[in-house]
Amino acid sequence: MQNTQKTKIRCDWAEKSDLERVYHDEEWGRLVKEDAKFFELIVLEGFQAGISWHAVLLKREAMRAAFDGFDAHKISLYGKEQTAKFMQNPALIKNRLKLNSLAANARAFLAVASEFGSFYDYLWGYLLPKFDPKFDGKPIINHYKNLKQVPPTTPLADFVAKEMKKRGFKFLGPTSVYAFLQSAGVVDDHLDACFCKGCR
Repeated sequence: MQNTQKTKIRCDWAEKSDLERVYHDEEWGRLVKEDAKFFELIVLEGFQAGISWHAVLLKREAMRAAFDGFDAHKISLYGKEQTAKFMQNPALIKNRLKLNSLAANARAFLAVASEFGSFYDYLWGYLLPKFDPKFDGKPIINHYKNLKQVPPTTPLADFVAKEMKKRGFKFLGPTSVYAFLQSAGVVDDHLDACFCKGCR
């Protein structure tokens, strides 16, 4: 019997490994609403600065195990002892500055969530409307045909990065923040031919 199922077309960056294909198909660009997931993405994007996303995905489960399941409350209490311990763990990305930023980011995240009710409300109900008073509360859908057209950052990402820096977040510059907005479903940058385009 002839197989008539069409091959799925994905964004080019997701065809490098099974790890990236699964992440792309099941997570990237899907609308995030849970604070726990937002914080995990903030941690991952912070560690991604200067290295490949594939390298982060390879370390993701080791990070989850070491960082108390990405629990912001527990991470907010980390000190120098935890950083020293993590620097000896070969399964982790061993960057002392990034490891030191874990507790600071957790505290900033919890403060924002407490002030606004949730990080989701801070992002969608405060930051996005502040950037664009005409914001309609829907994901921003861009239309790109190839990866070369996708920018490393945007005015929105620049704005959000500056706002988060004011709140005490570290290792989240405009490029990392844009990647965060893409992964959290704020921005849909799946290529137009990708089968995930428009997935929520």
